[in-house]
Amino acid sequence: MTDQERLKKNAHCDRLMRDGIDRRRNEDAVTCTVLLTDLAVELGRKDGLACALAWYEALEQRGVSDEQAIILDYSRANAIAGERYGTEWQWEQPTLSREMFYIRRAVSHPKFAQIPDVIRCMCLNNLGNRLRVAGRAIEALEYWRRALEVRPNFGMALCNRARTLADYAEALEDPGQQTLFLWVAHKEASAALAPTAIYTAPHDELTRVSIKTLREQIESILDVKGIAALDPDPLSRQDTSGDAAERDYRRWCLVNCLYLVPANDVGPYIVAAGDSIMLATHIVRVDAPHTFANFFDQMKQEYVSARWLLYEGLTAKVPHFSDRDVVLQATEPRPSLSLAIEKAKAAYRIAYSLFDKIGFFMNAYMELGIPERQISFRTLWRTDEKTIRKEFDLTGNWGFCALYWLAKDFFEKANDEVAEPQARGLSDIRNHLEH
Repeated sequence: MTDQERLKKNAHCDRLMRDGIDRRRNEDAVTCTVLLTDLAVELGRKDGLACALAWYEALEQRGVSDEQAIILDYSRANAIAGERYGTEWQWEQPTLSREMFYIRRAVSHPKFAQIPDVIRCMCLNNLGNRLRVAGRAIEALEYWRRALEVRPNFGMALCNRARTLADYAEALEDPGQQTLFLWVAHKEASAALAPTAIYTAPHDELTRVSIKTLREQIESILDVKGIAALDPDPLSRQDTSGDAAERDYRRWCLVNCLYLVPANDVGPYIVAAGDSIMLATHIVRVDAPHTFANFFDQMKQEYVSARWLLYEGLTAKVPHFSDRDVVLQATEPRPSLSLAIEKAKAAYRIAYSLFDKIGFFMNAYMELGIPERQISFRTLWRTDEKTIRKEFDLTGNWGFCALYWLAKDFFEKANDEVAEPQARGLSDIRNHLEH
């Protein structure tokens, strides 16, 4: 940006703040608020960001709806992020929860599928970016994949997937899985550099340059053409294990990325059809029993059992014979009562309870000393309302960071700040199922 361009943009920013939005129609007010946000972020204008955030609050009070509400939430997350840009990364990002809240609210809006494709891609891509900052790389990959479902040539989603898959590969011990991750990262990088890739901002060019370097690095260590000749595309190889019912179940797990193996995070590859993940190498006292390996196996078994119960509950086509001759006295509206529904409910309860079991596991392994009756996945991470336990903060472990930010999505009390707009509903469902 030249000095003259900066002067013009600062003048435009000043004019927008001076004119305000009080007398503007909703559509014009939204346009001005988004424009002020973009200018303030680009120029590093804290006063512009503060003004824009006040406008977002005023427009929410007005009750802006539909597409304008989605655009507002997307842009509001960017305005909040303006306070974070340029700061050093740390576990507790002061604004990240609020950023994720608004961008998630945009993506979960009932009218989200009806807004223009490019805006949808930008929302999904930015949510992936926020999740990556929070260490939640696997979820970030999924949101970038969803953006590519809308626009397969959306450049920034391709770049982000390529970079994250390559980083993920470095964390893996298995050479075969590393190769798969790097090969897919190379495919995404190549697509991002193709002439047909679309980008929405001038500064995206810096990302394209870094992705070109990444692609060259992968080519220097991987026989990309040789691997492509083996046809490793998703679901290209026929699964011949078991009978038809088992193959349907295995395909369902693959497509929904529900197998406990890193390769399934890349996509529905046949090589990922299995729960082969094991407890990683860990250090215990020489006289300690196999407590952690046994506990890990128990959690793993509960997960795969819950997964099967959910599959049966969702795919049941006829009532089970155990439902026959069960006399139910139900008034309207008639509730859904069947073995299939009970299986789905049981799967939800088991899956939800696994998070607290993770809390118990970590309390024991990290020797945190939290009394058992006070352990929960939501409260495990802090010694008090503000202080992260040093055992986690000093590890530099992005997996712990991901779990910490996942815990923020759990709603436990009225004053919780949550990053997931639907968190209260998830908690309410669990309480209704239990009680």
